[in-house]
Amino acid sequence: MTTASAEQSPVTMLDRVSSLLDAFDGHGRLTLAQLARKANLPRSSVHRILQHLVDLGWIERHGFEYALGLRMFEFGALVVRDNRFHRAAAPIMRDLHLRTGLSVYLSVLRGADVLHIERIGDWPDGGEGWHVGDRQPACHAAPGRALLARLDPAARPGPELSGARTPYSVRTSAQLEHELRKVRDHGAAVDMQGLTVGVVSVAAAIGPAAQAPAALTITGPASTMQPNHVLAQLLVAAADIWSAATEPSRPRMRQPSRPRPDQRPAAPLGGPPAQPPRPRHP
Repeated sequence: MTTASAEQSPVTMLDRVSSLLDAFDGHGRLTLAQLARKANLPRSSVHRILQHLVDLGWIERHGFEYALGLRMFEFGALVVRDNRFHRAAAPIMRDLHLRTGLSVYLSVLRGADVLHIERIGDWPDGGEGWHVGDRQPACHAAPGRALLARLDPAARPGPELSGARTPYSVRTSAQLEHELRKVRDHGAAVDMQGLTVGVVSVAAAIGPAAQAPAALTITGPASTMQPNHVLAQLLVAAADIWSAATEPSRPRMRQPSRPRPDQRPAAPLGGPPAQPPRPRHP
């Protein structure tokens, strides 16, 4: 008789390899036992598959632990290099970083998360989710909200509101809808320490509403960064990336001096973060 765990186990070899590789998501190194448990596979099968993947360079072995290999990095680099928006964005992101002194991210929506595919700048150097290849919950991240605001409500992935990171994180569906309305009003999304205390981000979707494939984000310290001061440059850079990716013959860079009338926000974007919720007393 087939058990429930066996029914849920991957059947084909490709399914098994995929389950093993997925097990590394969010983890640097894992033991054989950890991989077998996360992939829901027998240890003997995992050991046999890992040996093949090590020989191919997809997986590296470090003593009793395993990690993704350089061959996987090479494949990932090929994907990013062949992405036209990444090619168009790279020089514009470098210019934006030099002019603002702040870190600049290019991110895409993947399910209920945003995936960072490029970063120019070395801050923040700690915290979860701030490096290339990292994911952050879309409902809590500025680039995630910039992209979610462009989607029809029926097409949005279910928000992971239970994963609130700080006292300033969005916690309810009503709060999220309020934030998405602000994105549509201002043309940009702002995260005031909702992901990491001390970190502020402002993000704009790249491209028309129905076609936005990625978001551009400027990130800096909460103690010094004012979202309104970088909004105009961010919006111009996002427009430049779209033009460079879709109309390569046009000039890719414009020097932003003042916000154009249609780029001025209806009200200040930033300001002090909302006070964390106070405990209720009976």
